[in-house]
Amino acid sequence: MFQIEKYKLMMRRGGGMGGGGTGGGTGGGRTFAYQASPTSVGVSMMGRLGMADGASLRTWYFGSGFNGDRGFAGPVFEANEGENVQITLSSMMPHSIHFHGLDVDQANDGVPSTSGYVGRSMGGGGFGRVGNATSLGSSYTYTFTAPHAGTYMYHCHVDTSLHFEMGMFGTVIIRPADGSTNIAWAGGPGFDKEYVWQMSTFDSSWHGSMVSGAQTARYRPDYFMINGRDGANASTDSTVAITAAAGQKVLIRVNGTSYMPAVVRMGGLVFEVIASDGRPLAAPISTTEQLICAGERYDILLTMPSTGQYTATVDYYDIRRASLIGTAATTITVV
Repeated sequence: MFQIEKYKLMMRRGGGMGGGGTGGGTGGGRTFAYQASPTSVGVSMMGRLGMADGASLRTWYFGSGFNGDRGFAGPVFEANEGENVQITLSSMMPHSIHFHGLDVDQANDGVPSTSGYVGRSMGGGGFGRVGNATSLGSSYTYTFTAPHAGTYMYHCHVDTSLHFEMGMFGTVIIRPADGSTNIAWAGGPGFDKEYVWQMSTFDSSWHGSMVSGAQTARYRPDYFMINGRDGANASTDSTVAITAAAGQKVLIRVNGTSYMPAVVRMGGLVFEVIASDGRPLAAPISTTEQLICAGERYDILLTMPSTGQYTATVDYYDIRRASLIGTAATTITVV
């Protein structure tokens, strides 16, 4: 009993809501909160996320969660191209930050076996499966040079299969060198409003586990979300539902943070795919749908029609794309 209570206490102490940094609010057409470098985050392992059917699932997440108002994912980190970025992670439990798609050196890559982890091993590596990896102590400041302006990802790389699914990921936005918040990159297309859509699915049977194992050998998602909102919640969430005036250009940074492939559609509206994985395409691709797979990021530019309301959908498929397994839907409204 003593060991169980001690374990629970350490989880609480290792959590915390994080925060810090500069520029924590919305602005410049953003529909989401963000943190600018230098900044810091803690880890919460006692989070809860309310689902549309009334269920409450346990979650793990960075800082105060995405947008600062939900127990899911982590804050959006922002920096300007060419800047020295510093993000400090603090935790008593084993966690790390891996900057997916960003070119960083090994010391800042966040892979426990080669870069170490923040926190300390529990029971000789039993929690988090850090094994003989190096503990970096209770905090570590990840440092790298911000690459080309674009959309990137970060996630915990400790026992990745479970930690990622529990919600330990987020989005990194690199702005142009001059800090512009209305162009995608220097000389690139402009936009009036900006959304981050993080694709996500939950297998609710995983959300009582502390370490991956036989119980997580199969993944059968039963919740389908955008930014942690499912069902009717996705149509009322301000970070998901798109509202803009006729003719305005809306940039949607789509982040493939689900294990399952998904197809994004804008209710039949034609949109342009302008960038992939943090790099501009040679020429925009006009389409009515875009496939998003795990780890991918696409920048979508939607020009709002003259009038009306439309239903945008994210259709999630099984790993072979043989069958549709679930949908998250939201609204596009011309105001």
